[in-house]
Amino acid sequence: MGTVEPVQQLEAEGRTEQRDIRKAKLKEKKEQNQNEALLQAIKVRNIRLASEAAGRDEDSDSEGLGALFLDGLSSENPYGARLKVDEQGRLSWPVLFLYPEHAQSDFIATFHEDSRFIDHLMVMFGETPSWDLERKYCPDNLEVYFEDEDGTELYRVPLKSTLLQVLQHPRYFVKALTPAFLVCVGSSAFCRNYLQGRKVHQVK
Repeated sequence: MGTVEPVQQLEAEGRTEQRDIRKAKLKEKKEQNQNEALLQAIKVRNIRLASEAAGRDEDSDSEGLGALFLDGLSSENPYGARLKVDEQGRLSWPVLFLYPEHAQSDFIATFHEDSRFIDHLMVMFGETPSWDLERKYCPDNLEVYFEDEDGTELYRVPLKSTLLQVLQHPRYFVKALTPAFLVCVGSSAFCRNYLQGRKVHQVK
């Protein structure tokens, strides 16, 4: 009788291990399906990813790009946020606002693609940030830009644009699945100097 209990115990442990493996596989499959749905949602919207830009000229197989993209989707960015799709099939992106004048940044974990830039800025600058000692960062004073893929040209974003409208711009490329935008005070000497010598386009 002494040998029966260990055998039963081993069988029970084996069953538990198999169940855990099945659960892990199901979870992995579910994540893969979600990621593929996200990839499809991005393709349908004609949003360009920086990782795709490298292979664009090579008539490369979209499956290869998809695999590259799906690898990126599986990992969170340093802020712990991920691209998501809601029940209506609309996307929400993690977005970074950079303030070069003060070497500051704001991270928006969930920027819905149908939300406008002005709406976020109104909330973010409803109160003066601690680093804005001159109190000039008010929504009415702010200008938002994005850099093209090479970082050589800037595009000024209309504040009433939605995130989706900007991400669909032919010169916008999403890097690391986190759209990033430069924000500065349009009337400031810093902004004039920052833009000097760079080609600036107005996004319509």
